[in-house]
Amino acid sequence: MYTSGEHCPMCSAAHAWVGLGRIVYVASAEQISGWRAAAGAVASAVAVLPITAVVPGLPVEGPVDELVPEVRALIERAVGSI
Repeated sequence: MYTSGEHCPMCSAAHAWVGLGRIVYVASAEQISGWRAAAGAVASAVAVLPITAVVPGLPVEGPVDELVPEVRALIERAVGSI
């Protein structure tokens, strides 16, 4: 699966339970959480955990550094519209 942001713990677990395989993400959950906080968003009710902490052994690739600025801009724009 290719995604702009790293899965949350619930999505990571669901991904593993159904056997979807490798995940490639652009921005990490920690990066996204930091950008949201810096933009004034309310903190998530869900802990920020890397996919590998929830699903050890799952093939995971990310962040994809050359695309991170684009995802950051999308997150900051989304927070600004709340």
